Amino acid sequence: MAEFIEEYTRLRPFIAKIKSRHDLCLSCEEKSTLHIVLDLKNSNMEYNVGDCVGVYPVNDPTLVEKTLKVLKANEQDRVVDKRSKEEFPLGHFLKIKANVSDISRKLVQEISNKQSCPTKKGQLEELLGNSNALKQYLEGRQLWDVLMEHDEVSFELQEICDLLMPLLPRYYSIASSQKKHQDEMHLTVKLLSYDAHGYERKGVCTHYLCNLAPREEPIVPIFIQPHKGFTVPENPDTHMIMVGPGTGIAPFRAFMQERIAQGAQGKHWLFFGEWRREKNFLYGDYWLELEKQQKLKLNVAFSRDQQQKKYVQHLLLEQGREIYDWLMDGSYFYVCGDAKNMAKDVEQALIEIVRVHGNMSEDDAKAYVKKLRKEKRYLRDVY
Repeated sequence: MAEFIEEYTRLRPFIAKIKSRHDLCLSCEEKSTLHIVLDLKNSNMEYNVGDCVGVYPVNDPTLVEKTLKVLKANEQDRVVDKRSKEEFPLGHFLKIKANVSDISRKLVQEISNKQSCPTKKGQLEELLGNSNALKQYLEGRQLWDVLMEHDEVSFELQEICDLLMPLLPRYYSIASSQKKHQDEMHLTVKLLSYDAHGYERKGVCTHYLCNLAPREEPIVPIFIQPHKGFTVPENPDTHMIMVGPGTGIAPFRAFMQERIAQGAQGKHWLFFGEWRREKNFLYGDYWLELEKQQKLKLNVAFSRDQQQKKYVQHLLLEQGREIYDWLMDGSYFYVCGDAKNMAKDVEQALIEIVRVHGNMSEDDAKAYVKKLRKEKRYLRDVY
């Protein structure tokens, strides 16, 4: 079957069906995280636990309509994709080829060059001279916003299309093992939705997967992005500590399915965090059943269930002595999820655990954690 793996690539993806999807958050209007099952039947597509899947999204038709309106263009107007040199109707190009949600510095510069209003031109030049201010200005603004704000400026259709960034694939951790789900791929997708500049904005791919893509139609282009070491240990007797708050839980669901299918004798310890236990305990029944079967040690933190917020790093520090013992016993330590805050806080907690329970200096504790990384026993998949 290996010969088929190379058949599906970024340039030649497999077109999958959405077999099913349901919200993992119960009666929660504040956030929505969906479990999505992709049908791989008859594809011969193979993946390993720890791999990611690349998904090519489609822009929201409403967003395309707003863009066409501000361009004063017809969806049947013809344009050429400068990358592939293919000709498309403008509506189709804006729907599947162009990034109409993010604005490049180059486009802002071209708008500035063409801007005839001295005040607006000065504002743009000031933004272009300050990268932080430009980033803040563009945050939450889409193509139609910026063009409408600068309606003194006009572009030829081909000219504006050439200035747009491509609509790139988005990557998601795979939440299933093929040892358990041979013809399926499971994803854990948090729906991104927020208000900015007076309008509701939606994540391009999360909105596509959770709302726009119809079920049971071969319509979702996907390809495998192989892991770079973020997978279960080769030795099934090796212990595993997994830290995965929020959607960071996804690969660990796959890890546990894989290890159980292997009959692994190593111990497993999961640290999970979310907002509320009642509403946001993603795959909670599965973890509790594994805990009941003594196949998993489980620690959870729900930050909004008490006045003082509690996160996974606090759980780690509370269990520091035993975590250190597991590490001394050869355990792997995995972290998946938010890179900006969570992963940094977890690493600091890990260093503190090693410092306190290993009776080390700060520098020695940092060196030990660095050694874990080098030995590929401390593995991260953060975004």
